Amino acid sequence: MKKNLTIKDIAELANVSIATVSRVLNNNSWVSDKTRTKVQKVIDEHHFSPNLMARSMISRKSMTLAVVVSDITNPYFATLVEQIEKACLQAGYKIILFDTQSANKRAGSAQVIAEDQIFNTIIDSQLDGVIILGGNIDYLKVPESYLQGLKKLIASLPVIVVGRKLARYDYTCLERDQVNCVAMITRHLLEKGYRDIAFVGGSSHVYMTGQRVATFLQTLKAAGIDEHAAAIFETNFYPEHGYDAAVKLLKSGRPLPQAILAINDRVAMGAIRALKDNGLTVPEDIAVASCEYFPGSEYFIPRITTIDHKNNEIGQQVIRQMMTILQDMLPDVSPITPQLIAGESA
Repeated sequence: MKKNLTIKDIAELANVSIATVSRVLNNNSWVSDKTRTKVQKVIDEHHFSPNLMARSMISRKSMTLAVVVSDITNPYFATLVEQIEKACLQAGYKIILFDTQSANKRAGSAQVIAEDQIFNTIIDSQLDGVIILGGNIDYLKVPESYLQGLKKLIASLPVIVVGRKLARYDYTCLERDQVNCVAMITRHLLEKGYRDIAFVGGSSHVYMTGQRVATFLQTLKAAGIDEHAAAIFETNFYPEHGYDAAVKLLKSGRPLPQAILAINDRVAMGAIRALKDNGLTVPEDIAVASCEYFPGSEYFIPRITTIDHKNNEIGQQVIRQMMTILQDMLPDVSPITPQLIAGESA
């Protein structure tokens, strides 16, 4: 009986990679005309059906993906993981979760699990792919041990990162729109009449903080406001850091600003608590808004005016892209547009 050829067989007959055959089948423009003609000739001669590809590849898979997070208690990561797991189950896959517990902790802490060690574990486990959510990759200065571990990981299995794209590293990246989210919320405050705005939260060591602060200042400048006069208190990403930032602002000797822009909802919550503890009411005495919605903030009093990055959609898109990669096709990463949520705090 005649053997049904697989994409691997076609690749061997044409003396090209499996990825090249897949790109020819998908009419991808990243293939030279000469190579395309050679591969297409083999496909035509053997009456190869693309439908055989997925069946042949799936049969050799573990049907398991690794998900690496830096803090599963963080609502941002928890929402992403929830959506990733749901989409995985629908695709017939399961996940193994690795929580490094590194967020909000010092490097070298006994509570922190080194990410390069986790990468080695994932490689040894022969999983089908890995999804990285935050961690060392988001720092301005990424540790060399992490970069070496990432390089090994990329060479071993498909990698998708929700976060920062590093040059010279071949992984699929879903970058959230860090520019529009801040421009949108800053313009909202300006349109409401708030011109003296302070920025609180984030860390100067984290790449995303730099993006958001820079956009905040650029948006003020575009509105004719002296961006150099804006108060910025980079403390970190959790409620206690919002509290600390607000206290520092109140003790700074500066005039009370008209509004505070927090890097995320949790920082905003901490700032609002500190303001209340110091006899101030939001938004009557000072407005507070946030660059990033976290689940549950709509039940906070007052409801926080914030930006929804649509993490539900991001989580689902991650798995769609991973399934595409596992079928040896190039992913098509479409941008997801953030949306303003007008609450009561600003």
